[in-house]
Amino acid sequence: MNVVTQLYPIDYISDTLRKSAWGTQSLGLYPHEGIHSDWEAIISNVSSQFNSHQREELVGILKSQLGEDGSASQRENLDRLKQVNTFLVVTGQQIHLGLGPMYVIYKIASAIVLCNDLNHRFSDKHFVPLFWMATEDHDVAEINHVDLFGDRFTCEFDWKRGVGDIPTQDLGGLWDWMKQKFQRDPAALQRIENVELMYQTEGQTLANATSSWVSSLFADFGLLVLDPNVGALKCRATKIFEADLFDTAVFETFAEQSAELKSHKITAPAHYRECNLFWIDAHRRERIVKDVDGFVLVDSGVKLDDAAMREILVSQPERLSPNVLLRPLYQQAILPSVAYIAGPTEYFYWLQTTKAFAHLGLPAPALIHRMGGVVVSAAQNKKISQIGLTPSDLFTDISDLKSMLMEKLTGNSALDVVNDKIEAGMQEYLQILYQWKSELLGDTKKQVEAFLKLQRKTTDEAISKFLASKLSDEAWNSIIGMQNDVFSLTNPQERRIHFLQYFLNNQAGWLNDVCKIQTYEPESAFWIINL
Repeated sequence: MNVVTQLYPIDYISDTLRKSAWGTQSLGLYPHEGIHSDWEAIISNVSSQFNSHQREELVGILKSQLGEDGSASQRENLDRLKQVNTFLVVTGQQIHLGLGPMYVIYKIASAIVLCNDLNHRFSDKHFVPLFWMATEDHDVAEINHVDLFGDRFTCEFDWKRGVGDIPTQDLGGLWDWMKQKFQRDPAALQRIENVELMYQTEGQTLANATSSWVSSLFADFGLLVLDPNVGALKCRATKIFEADLFDTAVFETFAEQSAELKSHKITAPAHYRECNLFWIDAHRRERIVKDVDGFVLVDSGVKLDDAAMREILVSQPERLSPNVLLRPLYQQAILPSVAYIAGPTEYFYWLQTTKAFAHLGLPAPALIHRMGGVVVSAAQNKKISQIGLTPSDLFTDISDLKSMLMEKLTGNSALDVVNDKIEAGMQEYLQILYQWKSELLGDTKKQVEAFLKLQRKTTDEAISKFLASKLSDEAWNSIIGMQNDVFSLTNPQERRIHFLQYFLNNQAGWLNDVCKIQTYEPESAFWIINL
């Protein structure tokens, strides 16, 4: 088993994201974009915001949520967090049954690797990874299922509150379904029993089960896990909540920054509103909207005037829940965080928050794109090796893959050379006609385009015939199957395959290898995990 690192494959993420997050071409839309951020400035800004009392309170909450089962590394990091020279690298995710798709695990591992990198660079400081569980989100359809081997089990929840409070003692046959998948594997059945026990503890919730599992998975790397739906933490953010409720400038900052994104031809992914808070209680989480008399809860119709809402801010701030745009601001108000590890969509909605950070006087953390990856089985690696390719070669379209295979099989790329000469010659020919202002240029361009289209089609057919003479249908179908299953650019493996599949198969040992990586650079941004 080994992990090979490389650049993000072309077309796996957008060019805009690649340049901002991994390159040196900042969009200028956020104070600290990507891995080339000014760490010294960020550390200084965050350091001045947090006093010893705030750190003590945060550590107390984290200790309470960790319980008695924390590792030595986790407890050491908690003690360090009390010190002014210790900072957090944060990533977060709405919590899923069974921990969710692979990208969730990659996000957490990315936070750990960035801490490794920063701890090496700044020997007089400490950087601690933290996983922020988005327990207040209430989109149940996003998290109520488990995928194994292309099959899906869905737990039907009639749930209106934050998903963290979902009770997990009865998950409607999930465990029997999982055991059926591994009925001939006693070791896997035992692992299912262990997970089932974790979820079926009396009074257990999805938040507590997820926290316990994630903490144990990454215990050796000192990962801390936070459920931010805590009244004491929200007390620290009341100025942010008050500004959102009563200051139209917050709405205006989101609108202005979203317009900035549009000017860069970027569609703002998060919808901004006059009020970006939800009401959350034991029965529901519902959006708050402003009206002429104060505020209205959109689903129940409950009304609160300004005085009542101000009283909530003072006495019950836990009733307020930030939306996706306000959450980064809430996070920075309660955590000494120097970096946030974001997925591709998150990266863009964080770009919408720049002016709000400035307006509220909060230090913005570095915005860092997560690492990505694919897992390649031993059997798949063997097939790839037999045809003279590497896993990296399969991140391409069918036409390029065919050309690559032909070159491997023939030892040269004569056809590609000829094709390039033909296309270059045609373009040179058209350029001359253009310079001479030939009246036939329009018709000739059409004829050239038709010829080149036919030429490409003929070339592709010739390559296909050649490959068919060298590779069996079974071998070729196997290559295409692997490309669609593992190396797809349009339907990435990390979004389709759940971590649980590898965990139950006892194929998750690579997690330790990944978390020991010491550098966070473009050249190591994508992991090819070989089983």
